[in-house]
Amino acid sequence: MQSAIEQLNSRLQHHQLKELIADYQSLSGVLQAAQLQHIYQLACSSEVKYLFLQNVAAHLLEASPLPSEAVALIDDIDKLSFFTPGLKFQNAFCITDNQGNTLLHHLFTQCQANNLPFNYLRSLMLFERNESLGVALKTLNKQQLTPIGCFIALNSTTQMLAKHEFSALLAMMEVDQSHSPSAVSALVNTLKQFYGANQATSSDSKVLLCAAYLQVPTAQLLNALNQ
Repeated sequence: MQSAIEQLNSRLQHHQLKELIADYQSLSGVLQAAQLQHIYQLACSSEVKYLFLQNVAAHLLEASPLPSEAVALIDDIDKLSFFTPGLKFQNAFCITDNQGNTLLHHLFTQCQANNLPFNYLRSLMLFERNESLGVALKTLNKQQLTPIGCFIALNSTTQMLAKHEFSALLAMMEVDQSHSPSAVSALVNTLKQFYGANQATSSDSKVLLCAAYLQVPTAQLLNALNQ
């Protein structure tokens, strides 16, 4: 892995973009993921080189699909923003890891309450016409959870969302209005595990979001959660 990083640094230093792309295409998914992560770290450490490195990452993702090993890398809005120019290529939003997770599954599970991605993603859907983003929102992982399901049942955020983020999340919920019985069961059971021994109430933000997502009365959802 170290040699792949050293080779990348050398290509960047000499601005050998064509050679860099060729090198990247010959690497395994693990090494491609390592190079993408390294490029992001370099960009974060140099404001002057940020746009240049963002452009490099976009060229790599255009030349070769996002490796499944890199899906979990994009777990906050800063990384999402950096890689966005390259994610429009090769149906990157739809690529899954070995657990069936798209990058949205990881992003929605890990994002922080003070740095949510929903408004940003809605803008991408409205203005970038990224079809794979809409498909990714409907993708079930091996736990039978969609990305929105992961946010509701697994994300540590329990406070009410800011108005603009809440509105954006509701808009994305409209993209996925068909829920199979197995998916509903998986979401309710996972949310039940999140609450553990605690009693869910009608004022809980997760209960309200889940009821809106599944389009069921809050009382019906509470009954299922508190059984």
